[in-house]
Amino acid sequence: MSTPEQALQGLKVVECATVIAAPLCGRLLADFGAEVIHVEHPEKGDDLRHFGFTKDGVNPWWKYYARNKKMVTLNISKPQGREILFRLLEDADIFVENFRPGRLEDWGIHYEDLAAINPRLIMIRVSGFGQSGPYSSQPGFGTLIEAMSGFAHLTGEADGPPTLPQFALGDSFAGCYATMAAMFAIYHRDVIGTGKGQMIDVSLWESLFSMLGPNVLVNEMTGQPPMRIGNRAPTSAPRNIYQTSDQRWVALAGSTPATALRLFHAIGMPELVEDPRFATNPARLRNVDALDAILGEWIGGHTLEEVTTLLRETSVPVGPVLDVADIMANPHAQARDMVVEGPDGDGPPLKMEGVFPKMTGTPGAVNHAGRYMGADNAEIFAQRLGLSDEEITALKNDGVI
Repeated sequence: MSTPEQALQGLKVVECATVIAAPLCGRLLADFGAEVIHVEHPEKGDDLRHFGFTKDGVNPWWKYYARNKKMVTLNISKPQGREILFRLLEDADIFVENFRPGRLEDWGIHYEDLAAINPRLIMIRVSGFGQSGPYSSQPGFGTLIEAMSGFAHLTGEADGPPTLPQFALGDSFAGCYATMAAMFAIYHRDVIGTGKGQMIDVSLWESLFSMLGPNVLVNEMTGQPPMRIGNRAPTSAPRNIYQTSDQRWVALAGSTPATALRLFHAIGMPELVEDPRFATNPARLRNVDALDAILGEWIGGHTLEEVTTLLRETSVPVGPVLDVADIMANPHAQARDMVVEGPDGDGPPLKMEGVFPKMTGTPGAVNHAGRYMGADNAEIFAQRLGLSDEEITALKNDGVI
């Protein structure tokens, strides 16, 4: 059976980046067929290899975020390493990096020089705070960004502390923005036909800030920033998490007039439709405590299955709070290949999150999980660049590869 054509096959990417934000950009491109060469320091490697825990030689973060990439070791801070990097970039489409702004320039790596060698090159620079501005030289880890973006301020109970996410939220948005910007630049270069690359400046701070909604305008119009309100929403009601009689949790959204009408009928309280406290969305927002008390009592008297079955039958948006084990066992998730089994050259196949988004004509694929350091040194340095065995040995001895 032939392998389906992939959307980005033939696209060449060189990635000098660590951990999650910028490498996620490379992984998304690799999922859809781009050749992504991940460059690691020959001694330290990528810090992501040591995130969390490792069991039987498998680090889940590394195996997932580094999947589908080719692995080479190269110290680009050394002149010989810089020369090899420049050779790799001569015919590359995209160069992804996430060093602290100014670091590459300290090593003699400037976009202007790269563009002179390869005018088509698109350089994606991912950093905490961007390539300019007073904070540009500061380290920008996702935790800081999630705090500074306004996300933590908005997350949590009204009388509780600001809350940080357990996953790489800031990094993930930056990685998605970087991927989107790369495609914008490819379109400008190849479809519009300018033939020219460009430099793209992606900051984690702006990536997450831009996704939190029109908070600037809200602040301007009300005179105060949005505040924490738990699982409620400032825009509509009801919207909350409620506990069922079997100690499960369910999310409910009934904000539109038609949805609220169906909800009140479904729970056997059609009189709420005429209740001035709940007749409109603004009224429901003003009386949300009373509304949540009514819904919480009704839901608390039924099991999760009873609640979800009844409300889904009446087209009321409802969903159980699931953990990852629930999702893996869920028939819809299985039908959508939300979890797949990917080959791992270092051992047996590994289960991981599937490829998304779904493309009917040029689907993405998991070809292999993240590989060991220098797994593709021979292919890239010997076969691609034509370095001899003697040259490769000398470079190893000098700590360049």
